[in-house]
Amino acid sequence: MPTLNLGDTHIHYAHAGSDGTALVFVHGALCDHADWRFQLDHFAARHRVLAPDLHGHGLSARTSGRIRVASFAQDVVALCQSQQLRRVVLVGHSMGCRVLLQIWRTTPELVAGLVLVDGAYLVPSLLGTLGVDDRAALAHDAGRRAADAHKDVEPSVRARQGFAQMFFDPQFDRLRDAIVQRAAALPAHVARELMPDFAAWDVLHMEEVLATITVPMLVIACTHMNSQRERVSLAPDTVTPWLQAVASLAPHAQILRRHGGGHFPMLEHPEDTNLAIDAFLQCHQLAA
Repeated sequence: MPTLNLGDTHIHYAHAGSDGTALVFVHGALCDHADWRFQLDHFAARHRVLAPDLHGHGLSARTSGRIRVASFAQDVVALCQSQQLRRVVLVGHSMGCRVLLQIWRTTPELVAGLVLVDGAYLVPSLLGTLGVDDRAALAHDAGRRAADAHKDVEPSVRARQGFAQMFFDPQFDRLRDAIVQRAAALPAHVARELMPDFAAWDVLHMEEVLATITVPMLVIACTHMNSQRERVSLAPDTVTPWLQAVASLAPHAQILRRHGGGHFPMLEHPEDTNLAIDAFLQCHQLAA
């Protein structure tokens, strides 16, 4: 994997292909670029594909201070610029969906389309026209709660608890265990910095950004957090703050609901995920 130097830090990234619209795949929290291996293999035949390890993850630098959504977005933009890419389709998973939305927020001219794979919105209900001060207070509380969840528990233990409930089919137990082991091996400061940051990001920016999106957008929804804060498969009649926000604020988005699966559809059911992205690209003439 090549390295992109970014001043006092660096990130590693995978790349392949050379033709067609460039696709940039962004992994989730405590994960890495390998979560997109089936998509990189599939799309490289017709597209240029890139998949970074975000700062703090994979083979990239893990120093403290840059493990947050805004910095991740800056690094992905820098990677695209280093490759002289002017318009790309961004594909993100889980926390990575927030990185995509932050890129749209700061650098919309780079974005030709968005694919958000099992994203989430960490609020109990939409915030609407909540005032700036109230929103800032809620964001502070959300960040504090996320920080407290890791305060007295080793992040490796928390990672095991979290990732263990992201798979529901026993045939994926080995995959689950590998993902748990990878997350648990990361330095403790990665989760302790990142989790409070993206919890606060949701409150501060999620609704504002969704309401501004004008490019084609595909939302693949598979799981959600229930009222007991447990991750469960999405049922046909489930309504979540994330899906409510997308439907009300970005009504042009295509929402594809997957029922009965886990949080990693690109690994559990790669063919279905690839077909969905292919159809999205073709529908919006983003394939060439």
